[in-house]
Amino acid sequence: MIHLRSIPILLLNAAALTACSDIGMERETPNPSSTSGLSRKNNPTQAANPTPAPQTPPTPRSATRMPLGTLFHLQQSGNVLIYDVRPSFTRSLGSIPESISWPKSAYEAQLPTREAEIQAATAAGKPVVFYCSDLACPDATIVATRLAKRGHPVSVLQGGFDAWKTGTLPTQ
Repeated sequence: MIHLRSIPILLLNAAALTACSDIGMERETPNPSSTSGLSRKNNPTQAANPTPAPQTPPTPRSATRMPLGTLFHLQQSGNVLIYDVRPSFTRSLGSIPESISWPKSAYEAQLPTREAEIQAATAAGKPVVFYCSDLACPDATIVATRLAKRGHPVSVLQGGFDAWKTGTLPTQ
């Protein structure tokens, strides 16, 4: 039974776990040449620097985030490699179709096989995406960051499987 005094502590813990999901993630930076409603003369940054700085792609040592809509489009076209890092029991309750189970707990044991799959997908131009349960679950970020540090371009689904289900997208 949850007591009313416990609710603020639970909310703080949830906020802390959500913040942890950003560890190791590359944040998208706004494009300085995009239209933001400011004219060049009203924006001191653009006025002082008329030539926008070139955008630097994410380093191969960090994972990026993938929006739900982007993953759904790629999944429907079959042009993506998707890994589910949730425990097998959780996966048995539902998963993204065509995703491959690679629980975080089995990272080391499955690394040789999975790394070969990732290299083949990358060579074929397919993005590699990891997902976990929801925003509070850090497992996808942890696994993706480990692989990014090994030089693999990888992403994490924003919102995890919870976002997929909330979007009423197909599951298996």
